[in-house]
Amino acid sequence: MTRRSAPQTAPSLPPFSLRCAFRGDLTDRFRSQSARAWGKSPEDHTKEFLAGLKKFGEGLAETVSSLQGGVELQKPRSELSDINPALPEALNSVLAKEGAEEHFEACLASWCSETEKLIEDSDADKEAGDLGPDSELEYWRSRQSRFNSITEQLKTRDCKVVLAAANASKSRLLKKWKQLDNQITDAANEARDNVKYLSTLEKYTDPLYHGSVQGIIDGLPGLMNNVKMMHTIARYYNTTERMTRLFCKITNQMIANCKVGIMSKGKLWDQPIPDLLVALEGCQALNNYYQEQYRLTKEKLMTQPKGKQFDFSENLIFNKFELFCKRVQKLTDMFSTIQQFSTLAKHNIEGMDSL
Repeated sequence: MTRRSAPQTAPSLPPFSLRCAFRGDLTDRFRSQSARAWGKSPEDHTKEFLAGLKKFGEGLAETVSSLQGGVELQKPRSELSDINPALPEALNSVLAKEGAEEHFEACLASWCSETEKLIEDSDADKEAGDLGPDSELEYWRSRQSRFNSITEQLKTRDCKVVLAAANASKSRLLKKWKQLDNQITDAANEARDNVKYLSTLEKYTDPLYHGSVQGIIDGLPGLMNNVKMMHTIARYYNTTERMTRLFCKITNQMIANCKVGIMSKGKLWDQPIPDLLVALEGCQALNNYYQEQYRLTKEKLMTQPKGKQFDFSENLIFNKFELFCKRVQKLTDMFSTIQQFSTLAKHNIEGMDSL
């Protein structure tokens, strides 16, 4: 007698197990390796590998999220669905069974309820918070995956039987479902289009996560040009609300990168003051150049008045960076003063001993 293996529950499936490994210390172990442990691998290759590892972990998290949060359309009982829905006599035979019509109606009602929730879960009320621009792509990839899942399920025999039964019995929910089916198609197209354009930005937003402040500055013209292109030609994403939120998330990640740069050599008081001042000045330079590139792009668009314009709230986009830079300036002033007095202390000035 052959022994049947127990069915796998979601958390024991390979994607879930891998996700747990990436959430644990696997990635941290790679990052904490000394230069010696990497052997002859050049530093830029090591950074590229770690960046790829991070992206793989993020992609894995998206996959697990879609598996956990996807919509599973209710299927009819096997004794009612084991027919060819294209054959009227087979369908009528099933509908003649006691409770069959009500059962198919309940399935369709469940579909309507679940898909309505998914459609209504739009990004309209989602604020930028402290998230970076990658979160936009993650959101739309997940949404695309969920709608694609519904589309694939509707191609199965079980779902075709439910719809055929609803047609044959003239279900009161059929009109509502047809409207929702059209909305599913529209929402899937929207998600696919948004993923396409946001994916083109990945190359330009990657330095915000893994590059230096100078690297971000060098890549800003390219980033702005691609954001401008997306705003000009994207079919769905180019609303004022979405573009403003994207810019806010770009700002968030610039600030996060600046914080990492400032603390990269340890606590503020433990760092060599000249190095710390360079890092602080870099934050100010990034903020200034970011706003300069934004306004240059805005002015270019204004030369084509019939086209889409950068009519976003600059206060929302730049205010957080401005406040951050005010704190940075206070630190710059303080450590500059400390450096001046440290230099003064090294010189013997007549009359200083009595003070």
